[in-house]
Amino acid sequence: MDSTIYINVSQSASVNRKKVYVKDVAEVFCQDKAVKSHVESMVITEFKSEKAFKEVCSTCFLIEQILKYHSDCQVENLGEAEFIVYYQPEISHAKMKDACKIIFVSILAFLGAAFSIMTFNTDVTTPELFDKIYMMFTGMEASGPGILQAAYSVGLFFGIILFFNHGARYKLTNDPTPLQVQMRQYEQSVNQTLIIDADRNQDSITG
Repeated sequence: MDSTIYINVSQSASVNRKKVYVKDVAEVFCQDKAVKSHVESMVITEFKSEKAFKEVCSTCFLIEQILKYHSDCQVENLGEAEFIVYYQPEISHAKMKDACKIIFVSILAFLGAAFSIMTFNTDVTTPELFDKIYMMFTGMEASGPGILQAAYSVGLFFGIILFFNHGARYKLTNDPTPLQVQMRQYEQSVNQTLIIDADRNQDSITG
């Protein structure tokens, strides 16, 4: 039987218990099911803090721990050279706290977007443009907001929905939304920065 252990280490993992197992941070494959099960259940580290915490770990340290118990096996890493483990303890009122955060951010984003749209329209004199278009087609001066303003508002709404590829609970396509793409890029940048800082400060788990 092939004695090679393949591990696919993720760049980051999140746990809500203090003990971190290999299966929390990596996919493990081995033809020997007993070896695979044992490797997955091995403890990498244990958090002492009661608060949220993060730890940068080296995959070399992970391989070293595996070889302590399976010295007759070969370990092949198919993933990251270093990874981050985020520890977030379970809090009973976390759902309420998260809901309040979502509501606050949603209101803030709505007001910010509304202000940006209004200042843009004012800067390019959109109201005056609508008045001129109305005059061109009807020969009369506009007495107030009309069909052009209504069509513009509806078009703007549907344009935003189509651009962000998301409406209520449903996505229009299976592609990730622009916001999801930006969040993943931001997450990767943060992880890479933490790993580089940990290397420079020699503050990662390396054995």
